[in-house]
Amino acid sequence: MSVQYVVIPGAGSSGLAWEEAAELLGAPIVPVPDAPDVPAMAAEVEAAVAAIPRPRVLIGTSLGAMVALEVARRVEVDALVLVAAGFGIAVADSVLEWVAANPPDLLGKMARSGLADREDERVIAIRLEDFQRRGQPVLLRHLTALGAYRPEPLEDPPPTAVLWGEHDHAVPLSDHAELAVRCGGVLMPIADAGHAPFLEQPERVVAAIRHLAGRAALERAPR
Repeated sequence: MSVQYVVIPGAGSSGLAWEEAAELLGAPIVPVPDAPDVPAMAAEVEAAVAAIPRPRVLIGTSLGAMVALEVARRVEVDALVLVAAGFGIAVADSVLEWVAANPPDLLGKMARSGLADREDERVIAIRLEDFQRRGQPVLLRHLTALGAYRPEPLEDPPPTAVLWGEHDHAVPLSDHAELAVRCGGVLMPIADAGHAPFLEQPERVVAAIRHLAGRAALERAPR
């Protein structure tokens, strides 16, 4: 029996930033739909997640982590991995206003934001292309939905790992810790990474996912 993984990336992402880590995991990437709110996003990806054979591990990043929480209410998952997220994620009005204004350097600045090394041109180029594939209108709608979302605890959460890039300035450690507590899970720091640890340190992230979630999913899955 082998564990199957599926990835839901973050706001405005086509999934490009996850490709290296997802390939190591053998995981399909299901981008967040352009839907009006987080529950509607979850409803649109539910079938894709349910089609993954068990034992299945659902991985979500930032907005994708909030979508994953909602999917886990309706689809049996054997483990959750939530990356760069809190129990809800604050999005400042000033950020929404900036994205709505769509200045010429918007996506370039978004590509650099939250990274451990803001001079890593390889990582920045991948993030920039990732955002460009979806575009500013989708990014704005995603961030608006993320800011409006107020999660409720899962009644019976599966084994959960929360991954925190130690240099993540977008979502603080305290928010990651709260998410882990609310899900009855564990918090795993990822060194030398910020808000995109799966891109900045893909091998470390994949090792953590396999160790924390893969083993738990095997134990939980039906025989």
